[in-house]
Amino acid sequence: MDTSSAHQDREEAERLSTAVGVLADFLSRQPLTQALASLEHRLEGAGGMDAIRVAEDGHVVPELLVSALTVRESLGRINDLIHACGILLVLPHILGDEERIAVRPSLGAGNDLSRPYDLETDQRIAEFKLARWRGADTMRKRQTFKDLVMLAADTSGRRAELFVIGPEPRRFLTTSTSTAAWALDRTPGALRTFTTVFGAPSMSVAQFTETHAAHVQITDLRDLLPESVAALLQ
Repeated sequence: MDTSSAHQDREEAERLSTAVGVLADFLSRQPLTQALASLEHRLEGAGGMDAIRVAEDGHVVPELLVSALTVRESLGRINDLIHACGILLVLPHILGDEERIAVRPSLGAGNDLSRPYDLETDQRIAEFKLARWRGADTMRKRQTFKDLVMLAADTSGRRAELFVIGPEPRRFLTTSTSTAAWALDRTPGALRTFTTVFGAPSMSVAQFTETHAAHVQITDLRDLLPESVAALLQ
């Protein structure tokens, strides 16, 4: 191994060690499930300034998300923590002055039947996708389209938003010729919703995005996350 490679390996090992230490400190305070539940309960009814305090009190800081992303790259996926950090760090930037979180948010990756969206306020519904697309993204494509369908199917009149990482998700949603049937064939519940609300799923993903989902705003989270986090997601 040459000197430059050895130096690079040492630097990567040091970054990982530091990141693991930050995560260990956070997780030593209480189990992750309890920490997320506590944050969720505190966010119900919260506004933008309240979200700042909840994040600070819960020790959810940019360094925690940077560390979680670093560890995920090296040691595997810790999606729940990344999902929760991403939402919490973005909330103060998206919630309006009079906007309040109406339903306990879903900070962990995935939703249950009682909380169909990651975020529901008195003014908006939103889904957050914090995975970077790397080329072999079939499952991510299907999950992102499923979220778009469920947001578009909402009839509450609230603003609908889909938050993603990078340009690839938007490009897929606006250009793909794959059919809605293909995109939803692993999520039968979403397929039933599509058929009930929008009709036969023979239209393409791009056609659906342009028509039925035209009102759903697609936002790149890199424009909202702290600079130290966004730099890792370039």
